[in-house]
Amino acid sequence: MHRLVSSGLKGARTVAVNTDREHLSRSSCDARVLLGDGAIRSTGGRPEIGERLVARHEKDTRSAVCGGDLTFVIAGLGGGVGTGVAPIVARWSRQSGALVVGLATTPFRAERNRQDVARQGVRAFREACNSLIVLDNERLLARVPDLPVDQAFAVMDHLVGEVIRGISDALLEPSAIHLDFPDLWEILGEGGTSTLLFGEGDSRDPEGIVDAAFANSLLDADCSGAAGAIIHVTSGTDLPLRSVHGVVDRLTGRIQPGARVAFGIRSDPEFEGSMRVMTILTGVRPRSQVVRSNPDAEAVPA
Repeated sequence: MHRLVSSGLKGARTVAVNTDREHLSRSSCDARVLLGDGAIRSTGGRPEIGERLVARHEKDTRSAVCGGDLTFVIAGLGGGVGTGVAPIVARWSRQSGALVVGLATTPFRAERNRQDVARQGVRAFREACNSLIVLDNERLLARVPDLPVDQAFAVMDHLVGEVIRGISDALLEPSAIHLDFPDLWEILGEGGTSTLLFGEGDSRDPEGIVDAAFANSLLDADCSGAAGAIIHVTSGTDLPLRSVHGVVDRLTGRIQPGARVAFGIRSDPEFEGSMRVMTILTGVRPRSQVVRSNPDAEAVPA
């Protein structure tokens, strides 16, 4: 939460929910909800304890998290708080009328017990949210294998922050092409399992940027049948329109022809000569055993 707030996020209210009083006190956010009496620092990895605790604090939790038009629920799955609490918070937010986007990180393959818990959590979280973006720590390990642990997880936190900041900026900041809230509702409203793509590079090389985006997906999934795409381009003021068209055209060319697409463009002087593309693809088919509804089903070939 601290990294998210310190990233320069604007126009959003942040809330932390946890059983650990000390951890909450270190969270930079607008509101905190302590589950339990403060003596319970851990649920022992049991989601049912997290569920009971948040039910006991329903009034405080609903008051803190409900009331917005767009709500992001961020959780690490595999333990008791994230797995047990996140689906309930998402459901309450959705009942209040919000468009709810979940962002879930899943455990490493070696964490076998946590993977079993996370598999149940993904299913419940996906049903509670309008769209669930899954970020697989195993894919992170493949991207940054030599980084120290703290720095590697900081990369994941940064990506989560970029998603929220990218969508918030696209809605709130002046843009050459604006993303509207109805665009988000149309695509994310029943998005199901979603994945996140990031690509950055020379604005004269749209194909290279798109290749980088698909290579940087943090979910092992078949994206060709994606039902929708939210594409947000950040570039310098010198960006030719043909470069933006080239990126959007190449991105949408890799998903099904009938997919719903919305895109926005924002200028930033720091990106002169370069371009960054953030894309949320909805309705993808995961190959990861932790994410698939039926872990015994065969993976979909690429």
